[in-house]
Amino acid sequence: MREFKKTIFHTALLLSVCLLSACGENDYRTLKGWKNIGQTDTLGLESIAVKIDTLRLITDSLYDITVFGITEDRIFGLTADNVIVIMTSDGQVISSSRRTGRGPGEFANLGGCVYDPYSDEILLLDHWNKVIRLDADGNFKDEIKNDITPTIGDIMPLSKDSYAATGMSNVSREFCITVLDRNLNPTDRMMPLLNDAQRSTRGIIALEGMREFNSMVMYKPFGEYTYYTVTDSACAPYLEMDFGRYTMPAELYVTVEESSGTNNNFQVDADFICGKYYMVQYLYMKQMCWYYDIYDISSGRRVSHYRYGIEEHESGVEEGFILRFNGQKYGIFPQYIKDNALYWSRFNEDGSTTLFRIQLQS
Repeated sequence: MREFKKTIFHTALLLSVCLLSACGENDYRTLKGWKNIGQTDTLGLESIAVKIDTLRLITDSLYDITVFGITEDRIFGLTADNVIVIMTSDGQVISSSRRTGRGPGEFANLGGCVYDPYSDEILLLDHWNKVIRLDADGNFKDEIKNDITPTIGDIMPLSKDSYAATGMSNVSREFCITVLDRNLNPTDRMMPLLNDAQRSTRGIIALEGMREFNSMVMYKPFGEYTYYTVTDSACAPYLEMDFGRYTMPAELYVTVEESSGTNNNFQVDADFICGKYYMVQYLYMKQMCWYYDIYDISSGRRVSHYRYGIEEHESGVEEGFILRFNGQKYGIFPQYIKDNALYWSRFNEDGSTTLFRIQLQS
């Protein structure tokens, strides 16, 4: 058994190296994000948008809805207090359910909420516990708790009968991605861990996540700067962000530094891929300010570079990627992305929620 595990490990390592080489020649892209950081501009998402639509969600007392899935006739959302909301395509509520608890179909610590297009169902990850399935109307179907579910950091559907799962940094593991069958039993493991930050010994629990960008499941290892596409048979590098001398070493992600305000690193907080564009939010430690950058992946050109510091915070400017629409200026964070369109919902003072759909240039 020990020799068998060694063979699997070395085969996976060799495969990952081969994939790195292959993608470097074809689809693999590197963006350089460390040049001219002081030269900020005021361009926003509107400069690369071809169409911006809004939809008022008719949700009565439901509070601040974030969208996590969209089909031709359904909008799937989650409120700020973890109520699952199913709506029609014109924003009318079909059903809503508050599933907090410890009974069947209930979660105590919601760690993930994703729509599965292969089975037309909703997948809920209850951290350290189980995975719950609901149908497209929000009704309980089943739940699974086995030896693997308490160690899952995130889970994404790959096909009708397979899922990809990441782990937690404080869990003993040797691979980044575990492929699971319909009953969430492991069928394969891919990509050996790249750094020690992925298996923290400092008491910090990092939950590695996955996202769907451009109709592909993508994964970025904790403490790394490269996105990988994930299928049920391989992981392949897709996009790398190069911050040059500002790059934060992986070990700093699991170290609390008293002098973090004076070091010269960029700490990536959130990033997204939408069509041919890459958006990244990062903290510049030395100046203690946020930057919001947009890059054209096809050309490597930086489209927008916006600074958010103490001055902007004190003046009441919204934090986020800039969007100008109908005479208003918003700071937004993409919540759901479908190919070259990104979705963002805004909670209004009257208690309603407005859903924005921003279609970017292709």
